[in-house]
Amino acid sequence: MSFTAFYRNDYVGETINSLVDSKTISYFVKPRNNVFMPSNVDSAIVLGNGLTRNYADNKFLLKINANKVPQAYKLVYACNRAVHEEENYDYYILRHNVFLANVKKERFPQIYLPNNIFLNNIERCNLIPMISHLDAGSSAVMLAAFDGHKKIFMMGFDGSLGNGWQTVYDDTFPYNQNNSEVSLAHWKDYMTMVLTAYSDTEFYRIRYDGQQAPDEWRALPNFKDVSMREAVLLGDF
Repeated sequence: MSFTAFYRNDYVGETINSLVDSKTISYFVKPRNNVFMPSNVDSAIVLGNGLTRNYADNKFLLKINANKVPQAYKLVYACNRAVHEEENYDYYILRHNVFLANVKKERFPQIYLPNNIFLNNIERCNLIPMISHLDAGSSAVMLAAFDGHKKIFMMGFDGSLGNGWQTVYDDTFPYNQNNSEVSLAHWKDYMTMVLTAYSDTEFYRIRYDGQQAPDEWRALPNFKDVSMREAVLLGDF
C-alpha cells in the first residue's frame, strides 16, 4: 500500500468516520491554527523508541538544540511514552489511549492521535492527518515531512538490533506486556511507505553499533544512514 505526499500548507481538514451503536458518525476536522513553527523549517528531529535513542551523543545533541534561538531551533517529534518524560518535546504522536493517562495538562495541545482515539479527545488533542494506520514512529516521521521539513534526522530507529524487538521503555507498561503494537515487518514497511511518498525530503537515520537500516530504506535515494558527526554537519546543529 502507498500514499501520496501531502503538506500542512495545503491541508484544509478532513472528514473522519466512526461506528457508534452500529451507526456511522462523520466528523469534519478543521486544521489547527495554533501550530507552532519556527522560522527555520529546513530540519527536524524525530525520536524513535529504540535503545540508541538514549545514547549520550543523542542526548547531548537534543540538549544543544533545546538551547538554540528560535531561528536555529529544530522541532522535535516524539512517540508514545515520551509524553511522560521530563523533557519537553514539541509534538507527541500517541497510538494508544493508555499513554493519555496522567499527561500534564499543558501537553495536550502538542499531542497527535489516530482518528479512532482522536474522536474522544477532539477538544484537547490533534488528529494525525490523512494517514492514521501507521505505527507511532512512522507517523512521527510522516508528520515532520507533512510540516514541510526537508531534512529529517531520525534517532532511535533501531529495529531489532539483531536481538529481537527492544525499546527504551521495555520495563514500563504497556511495553512490558510483550504485545508490541506493530511487528518488525510492518514497522519496516510503514516507514518505507513514508520515505517513498516524501521523495523530496532527505531522511537521515543516526546509526550506531554498525547496524544498517533495512535494505528497502537504503535502496531509496532520499534515505541515508549517517554517523553523529555527519548528522551534525548535515543539520548545522
